[in-house]
Amino acid sequence: MIRLIIDTYHMGSWNMACDLSIAKHVGKNLQPTTIRLYEWTLPTLSLGRFQKLEDIDITYLKNNNIDIVRRPTGGRAVLHHKELTYLFSSNTNHPLLPNNVIGSYKIIAEALIKSLKKLNINCDVEKNKNKHLNTPACYDAPSIYEITIDKKKFIGSAQYRNDQYILQHGSIPIEFPLENYVNSFKMKNDKKEKLYNHLKNKVIDIKSILKRNISIDEMADAFISGFSEVFNEEVFIGELSESEYELTKKLLEKFEIDIDSIS
Repeated sequence: MIRLIIDTYHMGSWNMACDLSIAKHVGKNLQPTTIRLYEWTLPTLSLGRFQKLEDIDITYLKNNNIDIVRRPTGGRAVLHHKELTYLFSSNTNHPLLPNNVIGSYKIIAEALIKSLKKLNINCDVEKNKNKHLNTPACYDAPSIYEITIDKKKFIGSAQYRNDQYILQHGSIPIEFPLENYVNSFKMKNDKKEKLYNHLKNKVIDIKSILKRNISIDEMADAFISGFSEVFNEEVFIGELSESEYELTKKLLEKFEIDIDSIS
């Protein structure tokens, strides 16, 4: 059985704390394998767990009401705005998921591709390691087994795993925030322009494919179909337990970055 939580809008620190809370419960077998779909109250730049804050233009974020948060997963920065975000968490001993990041990434990617096909979005999976532009931006190149469309990066995902749980979450852009994304980084103007032009040609979003927005309920229906097919398990609609809710509150400080205290 796979639990699907259809959530709502939250601040960045809550979203990250909630993902980790769910993963900890799943890892202790207190909850089944879980998918969570959610959105963001404010445009929010999420940094990889080890990413340097000095790469970020804090003044630009402040002036444009963009929040900032630290992820429990690695990788580089993603700007979450006009998107649907997914969490997938399972126990590390799940019989269908290999005991390594790349192998489990591949299986989860298959489920994402099957899901999106239900929305008439035909995706591919990146099979090669790509050279990045050496920028703080996650979207400057797809990583291996990330989801692409016509060789353009579509879903940016990141995974953390330990001996108890797998935590993978990712951004499914409805309308990619290109200008704000590029301007969120400290770069010389020529490098910023290069990144902008690169992303313009190498990133794709749902609106450019379907010519419309999609709702979280549409995505949920697609995930029910795609994940049940790949994992051969029933996907049921569930909700956050009281224990998960309480742990989320305790974990909030772990991910908060006080943007007003940064000069």
